[in-house]
Amino acid sequence: MNETLTRIALIARREYLQRVRTKTFAITTLVTPAIMLGFMFLPDFFMNMKTGEVKSFVVVSDDSALAQRFQQQLSKSKRGRFNISIDQSTTPAERRKLDAQVRAREIDGYLWLTREAMANSKVDFCAGSTSNFLETEQIRQATTVVAVAYRLQLRGIQNLDTASLLHEVEVRVIQVGGAGASQEAVFSSATLLVLVLYMTVALHGVAVMRSVLEEKTSRVLEVMLSAVSPTELMAGKILGVGALGLTQIAIWTAMALALSVGGIVALGHSLYFTPTIGIFFVVFYVLGFLLYSALGAALGAMVNSEEESQQLQFFLVMPIIFALMLIGVVLNDPNSAASVAVSEFPLFAPVLMYLRVILEQPPAWQVALCIAILLASIYGMLMASARIYRVGILMYGKRPTLPEILKWLHQA
Repeated sequence: MNETLTRIALIARREYLQRVRTKTFAITTLVTPAIMLGFMFLPDFFMNMKTGEVKSFVVVSDDSALAQRFQQQLSKSKRGRFNISIDQSTTPAERRKLDAQVRAREIDGYLWLTREAMANSKVDFCAGSTSNFLETEQIRQATTVVAVAYRLQLRGIQNLDTASLLHEVEVRVIQVGGAGASQEAVFSSATLLVLVLYMTVALHGVAVMRSVLEEKTSRVLEVMLSAVSPTELMAGKILGVGALGLTQIAIWTAMALALSVGGIVALGHSLYFTPTIGIFFVVFYVLGFLLYSALGAALGAMVNSEEESQQLQFFLVMPIIFALMLIGVVLNDPNSAASVAVSEFPLFAPVLMYLRVILEQPPAWQVALCIAILLASIYGMLMASARIYRVGILMYGKRPTLPEILKWLHQA
């Protein structure tokens, strides 16, 4: 027993040192956090970024006071710069003329703000580009303020500061028992940590698969198997690559703490993190990695070329992709029957149960049941993978068929 553990430790040490010293490890460790933060925060940053461009819009209205009120309201906008002109001609010919000007890019758009439109509560905003949602929202808000003031005026109520009356009330959503964490902080943290968990589990599961294939194609395995058993070799590879993943996570954690101390982290977004979340991250990372790496080792033993491995990688990452697709179910109601069911399924559990832990601590028995199911699934996967691995690593020339794999499982 001691000799077996020693051989597994030696293989794990070799696998770890061989990969941690590569430039690829250093590059991915540094670049991955930047990419994830970029996907999370840069779209919002660019959408809110002011540009120096002045947008030219025409307000078409048969009520000059109504048009002027809209012009004044939009000029108060803190985002974007607008050049608003007023057109009192509301004929169909005038609308065709404005359409032509928009197509010719002489103006950016026009707002059909007539008395009839006010009566029907339907105002048309026509523009050459409608992809700027912030700009459209500003026009919609200004139109709403003007419409309310117009209706009040028709009923004899004048000189009211309609904009202040319609000013939105900020409702702070705070999770009870979450150390006063806001909804935005919990959501940002959940998104970030689940992405880290997904990427590390998926990438390092594929790394185990590729490691087996590399040594199989180079015939190094034939030499190694003269000193160790296939099961010991598979266990060593899984532990070595798993330690590599934990090293990456430790480096990312240290980087996050350093940036937090410097006040740089989150680019203005607050994050929510507790010791419990950190502990469960490690727990579900280890369990998820063991499950997917065992599957990866079995797939690596079945293929004979890089092309075949790329085809089978889909089956390795597909369950985690499905788990990401089901995130909306958990976000909508973490304690619904559907959320509980999908979070207990072993291939989805590392991502979805961890997400439930972040959003709203589930009952202890559900977490314990999930961990028990994962441990049982890991054991079954390791036993099945070891049997496939024992035969498949020395099989060259063709990919095994499903009946052959079932035969290996039965006879090994």
